Amino acid sequence: MRAQFVGRRGELDELGSRLRAGTGQVVLVSGEPGIGKTRLASELTTAAEANGVLTCWGRAVQDDGSPSYWPFRQVLKLLARLYAPGQLAGDLSLLVPEFGDAPAMSPGERFRVFEAVTEYLTGVGKVLIVLDDLQWADPPTVQLLVHLARAIGSAPVMILVTYRDTEVPPALSAALASLAREETVSRIRLTGLSEAEVAVQLTSLTGATVEEDLAAAVSRRTGGNPFFVAELGRILDQDRLPDAVLDAVRVRLDALSQSCRGMLAAATVLGTDVDPALVAAVLDWPLDDVLASVDEAMAAGVLSTSDGWRFTHDLVRQAASLLMPTARRLALHARTAMVMEQRPEALRQAAEIAYHWLEALPAGDAMKAAEWARRAGDIAMAQLAWENAANLYARALRVAPDMPDVDRASVLTNQGIAQLRQMDIVGGEQTLRQAALVARTSGDVTVIAEVALAMETVSSSDWATLGKSLCDEALTSLAEGPLRSRLLAQQAAELAFHGSPDLDAISSEALAIAERTADPQALRAALRARQLALSGPEGVRERVLLGDRMLTIGVTDNDPEAMMWGRLWRFDAFCQLGRMAEAERELVPIKESVAKVRTKIARWHYLRSEIAIEHVRGRFGRARELAAEAIELVKDNGGPVVLAISVSTSALVAGMTADEDEILDEYRDYLCHPPEMIAAMVGAWHAQCGRVEIARLCFVPAQVNDLIGGMRRLSVLCGLVVLAAQFGDKETASVAYQRLLPYEELIQCGGAGVVTIEGAVAGSLGLAAAVCDRLDDAVRHLRKAIEINERVGLPPYVAMAMLDLARVLTRRDRPGDAAESVAIALSARAMAEQMGMRRLVASSESLTGPRVLSPREGEIARLVAQGLTNRQIAAAVHISVRTVETHVQNILGKLGATGRAEIRAKMP
Repeated sequence: MRAQFVGRRGELDELGSRLRAGTGQVVLVSGEPGIGKTRLASELTTAAEANGVLTCWGRAVQDDGSPSYWPFRQVLKLLARLYAPGQLAGDLSLLVPEFGDAPAMSPGERFRVFEAVTEYLTGVGKVLIVLDDLQWADPPTVQLLVHLARAIGSAPVMILVTYRDTEVPPALSAALASLAREETVSRIRLTGLSEAEVAVQLTSLTGATVEEDLAAAVSRRTGGNPFFVAELGRILDQDRLPDAVLDAVRVRLDALSQSCRGMLAAATVLGTDVDPALVAAVLDWPLDDVLASVDEAMAAGVLSTSDGWRFTHDLVRQAASLLMPTARRLALHARTAMVMEQRPEALRQAAEIAYHWLEALPAGDAMKAAEWARRAGDIAMAQLAWENAANLYARALRVAPDMPDVDRASVLTNQGIAQLRQMDIVGGEQTLRQAALVARTSGDVTVIAEVALAMETVSSSDWATLGKSLCDEALTSLAEGPLRSRLLAQQAAELAFHGSPDLDAISSEALAIAERTADPQALRAALRARQLALSGPEGVRERVLLGDRMLTIGVTDNDPEAMMWGRLWRFDAFCQLGRMAEAERELVPIKESVAKVRTKIARWHYLRSEIAIEHVRGRFGRARELAAEAIELVKDNGGPVVLAISVSTSALVAGMTADEDEILDEYRDYLCHPPEMIAAMVGAWHAQCGRVEIARLCFVPAQVNDLIGGMRRLSVLCGLVVLAAQFGDKETASVAYQRLLPYEELIQCGGAGVVTIEGAVAGSLGLAAAVCDRLDDAVRHLRKAIEINERVGLPPYVAMAMLDLARVLTRRDRPGDAAESVAIALSARAMAEQMGMRRLVASSESLTGPRVLSPREGEIARLVAQGLTNRQIAAAVHISVRTVETHVQNILGKLGATGRAEIRAKMP
């Protein structure tokens, strides 16, 4: 008995209007269970089909056993009956195995698959896609939905999504937040029917007019929920209406035959859809008996034949499941798993089989549950559904504590990799540490190598020591080949954090083996290792060539991740070489590649690059916005080192305008007790901001003699120079000077992963020379720093080098130094004021004194500096010539100048 469609005419008209618009859009329909979301979608589908619109449905199911991307798999299979996927079949087969063997793909290629889905769906013509019950969808499904919402544009595709807003899981909640920002997305929330509408629904169900008092009672008890109204409407002839809706459903189920109830109880184990043949096999009944019970259930309105037999509502299925004792339910799950294992398509149904074995516990076979959960996890990994894979691997480990060490280490490794793919760096590292412990216990070299390689492409100093030792152990027993090349590359990557004299030889050997074996994965890893080995300033020019080579691989193989890394390596090298225009031009293609890779860490790498450029160009407001975005991106699970780098970057930018109080208060632990890797840089920042005692805590003079990792060498040494200047440490300044001297022409920044750019190295050389009382050298280096910073376009550091030069000239005090010092300081102050560098403005006043020219005098002085006569100035500012003459005389006196030419010399 199907109730009349009541009370949703306004919503249906709105949806119909949106569908007729014929543009790409996503409509989110939400509400509590039973409120009519699916019915509304069904009515829209009927109307759309009547107008010649192609329609298809994909339903998420409550069972954990549904395959990855299940709703979209259903949609694509339905559409493929009418529109063959053609050349897209290969990429789409990652979601729909029936389309063919999916190609092996790198983690960054999930975007490629999503793009293939978008291209296919937008190419079939006008279509209405319904995604029902999305609250039960897996995380990859909702991420694909977000991708479609951003990409469908003007295509005639309408995606209608229904979900319960009473049970929104984290993945869907994050997706809804992302969708809220998209212009293609709109929302409809369904609420209960009015009392009058409840009366109409009851009348349509019973075929007779319902008294107002009874309609009002049903309305109050159900809150106007159409499903609840329908269930009570079916038993209005009872002496007493049940208080709970599930009780009303059970009243209806109690009227069925015992065999029908038994069939339904078993069917609830199998899922929302009812497969009579599978039910018969699980129960060991004749198929005819099952079909007879199906007919009885359909007559009672418990099952429907909408595209196969299925429960009319999941609440009906829930009530039916309560008819079955726990022991019987566990036994049926185990029996279902065994039956499905024997089917030819068992491997494709690994997720469902795993679900049934897991649900059969503790009565079932734990090793079987772990085995199938692992298989399902492997399939999810191959489909780039990392979220599902991590969950399945974790369940496999939980249910089989006696799993052999080799297997346990392998499962832990895969779980850790799945976590890393989601940017859960902290969780992934913790899992991999467990894997390393178990792998070593097993003594299996291949398993140890798998753990060591799990952190490929993920940079983390927290892992470096353990990672290197794992590589060492595995390499002792491995012959030449791709695996050895990758291990050598990973070993080099771990060593690069702290520096090693063996880096060059190890990375070179890795690259040579990769080239001989022509293994694509090994070659990418070896190029990355070589780039890290050359991340010191002495390798900057070769890094440009390595970036070119990786970029060529990316373009040739249509690999956006390789293109991204090639561009990033070029960007880092260009920055250090002072080729800032070329570095800035890399930002657009980096952003394009990052959009295709679509991982958090890729987005973070783009942000750190743009922050560096905005900061060094003096666009501090934009740099601060981006820095805040970078922190937000990684603060939950990016790992302590990445977060510390992001926080220190944000602090440096804020400190340029003396606005660092907020970031300092929020991240005091990071900024006052920084990791050793960045202590010198953070300490220098504190010193420049006037927090001398905190700077002292960060100052470790002995670091100046350490073997500093190449990527950090310039930043650490230049930071130590600032601290040495603050505390008058001539010895540290002298050693830093000698180590920095070969790189005077370079720009101070990291060699692999630029996060801040802090002007010419020549500036730090000038500061170090000044600490050592070598003032002539200091002047020479600082003039060089000003020239380099001006030439490459680093205005904040032009101003800072000018102020440092003014201070040194004051100390040197040769004839003309004092006047030049004031003039340079005035220029530095003017630049600082223009960029909002309030701290530098205040510092400059120790040399220039407080600003002495009034605003009008400053205006006239600038016009004098431009070479205008008094008459021309008078005409420009609309005052008399005599008044201009008076102002000029005052300006000469205040600046200590003897003529107009000196005014020009003292003005910025």
